[in-house]
Amino acid sequence: MQLGTSLRFIYASSPDSVQEYHDSVVARGEFSDIPLGVTDARVQARQLLEIAETAATGGFSFLMVGDSHASSYANAFAPTPTLARMLAVTGDMPVGLLYLAPFHHPIIAAEQVGTLAAFAPEPLTLIIGNGDVSAQFEGFGIAKGSRGRRSEEFIGIVRALLAGETVTHKGEFYELNGVRINPVPSVPAQIWVAAQKGAAVERAGRLGDAWETAPSSSPEELTELLGVYERTCAEHGRTPKAVLRRDIYVAETDDAAWAAVEPMIAKGYRGFGGEREGTLVGSAQTVVRRLGFYRELGFDSILVRHIVGDHQLIIDSMKRIGDDVIPAIKDL
Repeated sequence: MQLGTSLRFIYASSPDSVQEYHDSVVARGEFSDIPLGVTDARVQARQLLEIAETAATGGFSFLMVGDSHASSYANAFAPTPTLARMLAVTGDMPVGLLYLAPFHHPIIAAEQVGTLAAFAPEPLTLIIGNGDVSAQFEGFGIAKGSRGRRSEEFIGIVRALLAGETVTHKGEFYELNGVRINPVPSVPAQIWVAAQKGAAVERAGRLGDAWETAPSSSPEELTELLGVYERTCAEHGRTPKAVLRRDIYVAETDDAAWAAVEPMIAKGYRGFGGEREGTLVGSAQTVVRRLGFYRELGFDSILVRHIVGDHQLIIDSMKRIGDDVIPAIKDL
């Protein structure tokens, strides 16, 4: 089993960020993240680099960063320059970035991925998400109901461009006339599709090199959706690769872990905590046992993100994972 980490955080932009977030996002039932940490963007950037370096030295198998757009309440570090800077501290660890496809033009996206691939360990991974927060779509003047179709068209164009093809395309959202990009990755970039529900999971099976699950899906939902994904892969001649996305925090004891996490749950984090046995919160021994459960469920690639907002707690947890979790799950 392999364990990678997501650094797709958003950070507080002011002391009032969390309350503004609740008023503008949580109240609409579109909760996804809580702004974390201190409010100084330069300090936040240095902390991100420290977390990335800790992941690399701790034996994590993969690191990714990702999108968040049009935020009035939080600092969301753009993934392309952020990952480029992190490459100076992550060494040979495989890396990737998530783009919310409706907010990107496929030519620009492919050029950025092609450029990053020249600096990064290959294959570089591009994860495609649809986006969910209505305010982001409103800010861009994009109909939220078009997001699935936009993502599908985007994936086809970007995959062709990253393969070095000359692309002429006239679709619902994009029109291209004889376009090529350079540099082209010397090793084909992997394209994962992040998906939570049936139609999007089928899209991952048809178009993606892997399916990244939603972090809040229950074991019962995961079992059902894994069947949908594997059947779709078989129908389209693709080899299935399912990547389980989960939130995590590892402390010395289960009680200490939950004491650190519960303040985030109280703020409404993802509806998290309804069923503790499905979480990756606890001691190293507890987390190893739960990862074994997910391995039996059919997942041998896990992508975790820390739920706690305190920087030192994240660093301490990552060190425990590197020391006590990753070695224990290596042969699961």
